Amino acid sequence: MTKSIKGGILLIIAGVFLLLNQLGVIPGQAFLFLLALGFIATYVLLGARKEYGNVGFLIPGTVLLSIALYASFSEAFGGGGLSPAFFFIGLSISFLAVFLVHTYWYRKMDHGERFWPLYPAAGLLLLAVIISLGSTGQLVERLNLLNYLWIAVLIGLGTWLIVSSVRRNKER
Repeated sequence: MTKSIKGGILLIIAGVFLLLNQLGVIPGQAFLFLLALGFIATYVLLGARKEYGNVGFLIPGTVLLSIALYASFSEAFGGGGLSPAFFFIGLSISFLAVFLVHTYWYRKMDHGERFWPLYPAAGLLLLAVIISLGSTGQLVERLNLLNYLWIAVLIGLGTWLIVSSVRRNKER
C-alpha cells in the first residue's frame, strides 16, 4: 500500500472521528484518546522507526495521550483534586517516550537530532517541580538556598582558576 493511500485512509478516518465528535457521539476525553491513538497508529503504519521523519506523528500522539490522561484523572478526582504539576509531568513523560521509542535508536545521528526530546522533557519536569514547590509554600525557602549556592560557585571557580594557573606555571 502506498503512502498516499495510507494517508488518504487516515484523513477519512480523522474526518469521521471529527464528525462523530461534532454530533456528540464521541465525548471530549474519548475524542482525545482516539486522536492520540490515531497519531500513534499512523506512526506505526508509516513504518515507525524506518524513517526519522515519522517522529512527526509520534510527538502529537504522545502529547495528546498525556493530555487525555490528565483530563481523565482530573475528572476522576473531582476537577480540583489533581495538581497542575501532574500535567507537566505527563508532558515530560511524553517527550521521554519519543526519545525511548524513536530518536534513541538513530545511533548515527548527531547529538542534537538524537537527544533533542530529552531537553523539553527536562524543562517540563523542572516546571512541574517549580509548580509543586510553589503550591506547597516551599519555593521561597528553596530560593533562599540559591544565595549560598552562588557563593559556593564563586569560591569554587576562583579556586579552580588559581590551581590551574599554578599548574600551568609549574609546567613551563
